[in-house]
Amino acid sequence: MDEIIKEGPIEKLEIWDNSKRAKTVMIIFWILTGLTVIGIVSGYFELEILKNAQQGEFISDKEANANDIRQMIIGLLQTGVYIASIVVFLNWFRRAYGNLHRIGITYLKHKESMAVWSWFIPIIVLFRPVQIMNEIWTETQEKIKKYDSNYNIKSGGLIIGLWWTLFIISNFIGRYVLKTAFKGETIEQLIEGSQAILISDIIQVPEALLVILIVFQLSKMELKLTEEVKKYGGKIVYK
Repeated sequence: MDEIIKEGPIEKLEIWDNSKRAKTVMIIFWILTGLTVIGIVSGYFELEILKNAQQGEFISDKEANANDIRQMIIGLLQTGVYIASIVVFLNWFRRAYGNLHRIGITYLKHKESMAVWSWFIPIIVLFRPVQIMNEIWTETQEKIKKYDSNYNIKSGGLIIGLWWTLFIISNFIGRYVLKTAFKGETIEQLIEGSQAILISDIIQVPEALLVILIVFQLSKMELKLTEEVKKYGGKIVYK
C-alpha cells in the first residue's frame, strides 16, 4: 500500500465506469464485421461480373443495376456503422486513458484529450494512438498489481502490434480506394477499384476482431481495477 499512498490518498481517487462503453464498442464492431463479410461476398460477385464483361460476355442492364443497387446499400450501411464504430471506440478509449489519470498515476506520457486528438493529427496518428493503447494496457495492470500482489500481468504486445499493423495497412488501402472510387472509366479501372475495395474489406475483418479482443481483455482489467479501487475506498462514478 505504500506505493498507492505515494500517488495520493485512495479515498480521493475515482474511476469512471467504462463497462457500458466497452460493451457498446464490441457490439458495434461485431455488426461492422458482419457487414464487412457481406461486403466481401457482394464485392466478389461484382468482381466476377466485371471480369465477365471484360471477356466480352453479355451483362444485362437488369443484372448490372441489381449489382449497383446491392453494392450501394451495403456500402451505405458499412459507412454508417463504420462512423458509429469510430465514435464509440474513441469514447471508450478516452475514458480508459482518462481513468489512469483519475486514479492518481502521475507519470503518464500524455493528457487525456490526446487519446482522441492523436487520431486526427497527421504523422502523429501513425504512432501515438498505439502508444496510448499500450500505456492503457500496461498501466492498468500495473495499478491492479499495486492493489493485488497476486495479479499476473498479461502481455498485450502481440495483439496490439498486429491490430496496429492491420490498421496502418487498411488505412493506406482505404486512401487509395477513395482516390480511385470515382475515376473508374474503363473496365480495367473498375476491376482495379473493385479489387482494392475487396482487399480493404478482407483486412478490416481481422482488424475489427482484434479490436473486439483488445476491448474485451481491457474491459476485464478495468473491472478488476474498479473492484480494487472500490475495495480501498475510492469513488466509482457511473456516467
